[in-house]
Amino acid sequence: MSIKTKRCIDLSKNQGAQAALITSAHNKFYLTGFTGTTATVLVTESNQYVMVDFRYIDQAKSQCKNSVVLLTDDVNNTVAKCINDIISKEQIETIGFEKDQMTFSEHEMFSSSIKAQLVGVDFNELRLFKLEEEIEIMQKAADIADEAIGHIMEVIKPGMTESEVDLILYNKIRQLGAQSFSFNTIVASGWRGAMPHGVASSKVIEASDFVTIDFGAVYEGYCSDLTRTFAMSRQADKKLVEIYEIVLRAQVSALEACKPNVATRDIDKIARDIITDAGYGSYFQHGTGHGLGVLIHEAPRLNKISTEVLKEGMVVTIEPGIYIPGLGGVRIEDDVLITKDGCIRLTKSDKQLKYIR
Repeated sequence: MSIKTKRCIDLSKNQGAQAALITSAHNKFYLTGFTGTTATVLVTESNQYVMVDFRYIDQAKSQCKNSVVLLTDDVNNTVAKCINDIISKEQIETIGFEKDQMTFSEHEMFSSSIKAQLVGVDFNELRLFKLEEEIEIMQKAADIADEAIGHIMEVIKPGMTESEVDLILYNKIRQLGAQSFSFNTIVASGWRGAMPHGVASSKVIEASDFVTIDFGAVYEGYCSDLTRTFAMSRQADKKLVEIYEIVLRAQVSALEACKPNVATRDIDKIARDIITDAGYGSYFQHGTGHGLGVLIHEAPRLNKISTEVLKEGMVVTIEPGIYIPGLGGVRIEDDVLITKDGCIRLTKSDKQLKYIR
């Protein structure tokens, strides 16, 4: 049994279930490596089963090396029949389902057709601690992001639209081996920098603008998440230059405090106190960071009310920001691996304020 499969079974047993029914795409990929759109996964103490129809049978056999692959259809060998055959053979009476992922209609369908009690299980801790092979992949995803943002800083110029920058960035990460962006890329220039999630628009970038770019690359199924803010020229507003140094100090201080057994809310407090003491506390309204992995947002959360504690093997982001309506904003973000006695930055691109022209 793989480490990932054991984690899944242990989480299920700890919450009152003998097996796990996995229907979300991200957990199916995490456990089996399957990247197709349609499959059902059942994890038991003795095996991990991947049930697919004829469209995905060859793909599943190729990708799911640690699983038993079963062919299903809509008539004679349905998913429910396969599950019932397995639970009868293995004497399973309770099956855990992803309580924050399974839809109401899916739950109705499975509960009416499976001869076992369905138990809601919280699987958020399943992907919390990264294995060595996952860290290697995430480092590559981070390297792609670093190289791509460096390329953008070489080619960006006044007169380009934010959407043009977005396209150049996408082509670069694809050229470097990424499958896709981790999320809709944020390219927020000038006044739009005050929008924390200002996705790329048709706005023309001007010589006096600050520009915030927040993006990530998906590599072999794992996400990176990088934010850099820079000035197009020395015509940029001096207040934004001042704000940049405040955000940088907050980000570096929070990052340096990341180590095992530190409460995530304390990391948030370090960044938030620096920004608040500088007079901008009301302009920093989001959390300082979040977990990262197969999904762009995973456990743990790093905010004012989070209750988690950092542990070795977690990967988190550190991304404080200040956003001034009508003026612009600054955010700086890195991906960080928690190690035995501290942390390592996975994203390594320079963070000192850069003037493009």
